[in-house]
This record gives sequence, C-alpha cells and structure tokens, in this order.
Amino acid sequence: MGTIHRFQGRNGSWAWEGVPLQEYGESRPGVTVQRFISRQDNSNNMEIRYFELQAGMSSNFEKHNYEHAVLVLKGTGTVQIGDEIHEIGFGDAIFIESDDVHRFVAGDEGPLGFMCAVLDKELRFQVHGEQDLVMYDDNTGEKRSREHKK
Repeated sequence: MGTIHRFQGRNGSWAWEGVPLQEYGESRPGVTVQRFISRQDNSNNMEIRYFELQAGMSSNFEKHNYEHAVLVLKGTGTVQIGDEIHEIGFGDAIFIESDDVHRFVAGDEGPLGFMCAVLDKELRFQVHGEQDLVMYDDNTGEKRSREHKK
C-alpha cells in the first residue's frame, strides 16, 4: 500500500509528517537530510531525499557509479559537475550522470534545499554492480578515499 507524508513545513522550513530530520554527519556540519520515499515506505526501486545545506556549507565532493536527479526547492548556490561550476536556484533540475564528480554548495545568503532521487541501494547493486564511491578533499580536489561495496 502507498504512503503519504504530508508536508508540514512552516515559515520557510521543509518538513514532512513521519519523516525524521537527520544530521548528515560530523564531516558535514550544517547539512541535514530527510528520506521520505525509501524502503521504510516499502519502496523497492527508488529513494527520494530532501537535503538542506546551511549558508556556505557543501555536500560531499564525490563521484559514484550511479546517477541521480536533483530539483532545487529553496535558496541559491552552485553545483560543480566535473570541472564546471554552475549557479543554481529555485526550480532548477539537475541530472548527475554516473561517475560525474560533483558537489553542491549553498550561497552565503541562506540555506540551499533540494530533492534528490536515486535508485534504491539494493537496485543500485543489481543495475550497476559493485558500488564505487570516491571522495575528494573540499579544498584541494585531491582524491581522499575510495570505497567499494558488494
């Protein structure tokens, strides 16, 4: 049976009923994620998340062997895809191809919020095989780590 997570955001905040707000982690202060379509909702094929980056904060600087689609819902900032940096804002739709190096950076004036859709983790393995994640240093762009998952 399907699931409805009712929107409950107020005064510029974004929130959905029954969807916990999670800090992204110690390496990304000022970045939160809400996963509102995923295995917790019995989705076997996709995961949709809402990320919010506080002013000046960035997403992981990374590449991986699966694609994802992004829709900007709040604020302005930039997206780096490969060596190119693009200004982004409300309503912009962004497609990140498999193995594109990428990161999102919020502008200085306020949070950048965006929806991100990816294949479910289990389906990523079926479609793309072993998962390959490469992380880069935010300042130098040098490869920081590489992770493979089977």
